[in-house]
Amino acid sequence: MPDVEKFPGHIACDGASRSEIVVPIVVGGRTVGVIDVDCAVVGGFDEVDKQGLESLAELLAGGCDW
Repeated sequence: MPDVEKFPGHIACDGASRSEIVVPIVVGGRTVGVIDVDCAVVGGFDEVDKQGLESLAELLAGGCDW
């Protein structure tokens, strides 16, 4: 979400949060967790960030006993 203040239902865990990226951790077609990162800058995440976090989510999905 490039600007969390433009999303009416956004619930910020940090008042300084201006952008957020959330990537699911999926095991066997079931979401078992999420990686949720906030940033104090509008537009703080790009496609490279998304791809890196998706790779991390895959590692976690395969490396944890869910």
